[in-house]
Amino acid sequence: MGGMRALISAVLTSLALLATMPASALPNPPAKAPAGQEDTQQPATTKPPRNPDDGWFFYRDPREEEKKKTPPPKPAPPSAPTDMSEKVGSAEWIQKNLPRIMMDAINDPGNRDKVELYGYVQKLAMDKSEQFANTYIRVMSANPALDETIRNPTSTFALRELDTKRDSERAEVLRQIAQTTGLWYFFRSDCPYCHRQNPLLDLLQQDSNISILPISLDHQPLQDGSFPNWVADSGQGQYLGVTNTPTLFMVHPSTGQLVSLAVGQRSLPDIERRIIEISRDQNWIDQATYERAMKGMPQRYITDAFDPTSITDPNDPKQVLDALRHAGMHGEAQQSATLDDLQKATRGNATPWKGSE
Repeated sequence: MGGMRALISAVLTSLALLATMPASALPNPPAKAPAGQEDTQQPATTKPPRNPDDGWFFYRDPREEEKKKTPPPKPAPPSAPTDMSEKVGSAEWIQKNLPRIMMDAINDPGNRDKVELYGYVQKLAMDKSEQFANTYIRVMSANPALDETIRNPTSTFALRELDTKRDSERAEVLRQIAQTTGLWYFFRSDCPYCHRQNPLLDLLQQDSNISILPISLDHQPLQDGSFPNWVADSGQGQYLGVTNTPTLFMVHPSTGQLVSLAVGQRSLPDIERRIIEISRDQNWIDQATYERAMKGMPQRYITDAFDPTSITDPNDPKQVLDALRHAGMHGEAQQSATLDDLQKATRGNATPWKGSE
């Protein structure tokens, strides 16, 4: 009997000790394996220690703890500074270093060496720029393919001559277009804008001889008496969505195409330009005719003749230059020569500047 009391006393003492121990100190019972997998050993998961301040119902995900323990990736080591010592004085060197040199001089204006260094580097940049500009002018002047003033003159007398040439070519092209196209002119008898548009359309008809068919949306003649040979609209306006007047459509009878030209009152130069633009867009005139009308002369673009497939080594500047020269406005034009060379090339014929020997 006494032995039984001692055993009960020992058990009660053990339970009391367990009750006073924190939960984190208690051993975790092994997880029960699913049926059929009792022999499979599962790796033990170590729970993080419990913080007494978290409370009894606080839960901490072990996976989050593992993520926190993962050290952040080390930053990549800084790249070594570019060695520009072999390019001191180049355009790249000046571009990268001039701002820094200037700031050093501004921040330490009492240092004469820093200010002098900035002055020299700036002078170096200006001298290189001026030398490039002078060479650029000489190259452009000696090469017609690169002289943009041929296509777009800058002098007043050349611009005046170009305008005269362009006006003449435009009038000729408009007469050419008028041979295959015409205009539908939708109007209303009381439309004030139509009354202002009528004289301009009359001038266009006189200059280009283009056919104009006046169509009255309200089945009444124009109040100013213009275009007496009008016809009443019979559904054409509704089909084409005409809601405002004046409205102009270009018509190409041989193909049956109808293209909107203008809605609202337009100036005569605007109407002429639109006629030419639409005619080119619809392939009623070719590119050379279009350029003659718009620029006074056909244009030759490097992009039209440039053949990049002729360059076998893109890193060879000479091959690239030769291909671009060949595609230039005047091909591979002779940029310089001597009178002796010219005399030999012309089989000894004399020139006005050097008599035959």
